[in-house]
Amino acid sequence: MKMIMNTPNILTISRILALPFFAIGFFVNSKFGTCLSLVIFILCCITDFLDGYYARIYKQTTKLGQFLDPLADKVLISVTILFLIGFDFLSRTSVIPGAIILCREVIISGVRDAAEFKCNNFKTSMLSKWKTALQMLAISFVMTSKALDYNVLAICGEALFWLSAVVAVISGIIYCKQHCKNIIP
Repeated sequence: MKMIMNTPNILTISRILALPFFAIGFFVNSKFGTCLSLVIFILCCITDFLDGYYARIYKQTTKLGQFLDPLADKVLISVTILFLIGFDFLSRTSVIPGAIILCREVIISGVRDAAEFKCNNFKTSMLSKWKTALQMLAISFVMTSKALDYNVLAICGEALFWLSAVVAVISGIIYCKQHCKNIIP
C-alpha cells in the first residue's frame, strides 16, 4: 500500500490551503496585494507541476492524489477567474470565456464522478493538461499586467484566456465522448 501523505499529496494540499492567502491579496487592494496574490498563484502553479512530476517519477500515485489533484486545479482556476472578474482585472467581455471555463469544469467534474462511480479509469488527457497550462499562463499574464501597469501583458493574457476557453470546450467534448458512453446505459 502506498503512503497516503506523500510529497505529491502534500504539494496538492498546500495548493488548496494557499487559496485564502491568495484571496487576501485581492482585498488588500494595492500593488502589494496584487503582487502577493500573483506570487501565491505562481507558487500554486509550480506545485501543480511538481506534484505530478514527483508522483510519476517516484511512482507515488495514490487514489487520494488522483482525486485531489484535479480538484485542486479546478478550485484554483475557478476561484482565480471569479476574483479576476470580480476585481476588474479582466474586461467585461472576458466573462464569456470565464463562464465557459467554469461550466466546463463543473460538467467534467460530474462526468468524472460518474465514471469513477462506474469504476471507469479517468485519466487526464494531454489536451486537458495544455488547457490548464494555458489558463495558468493567461492568468499569470493578466495579474502581472496589473502588478506592473503593463497593458500589453493584459492583452496577451486575455487572448490566451479566450484560447484556453476554446481548448476547454474541445477537451470537454472529447472527455464527454470518451466517458459518457460508459456511464449512460
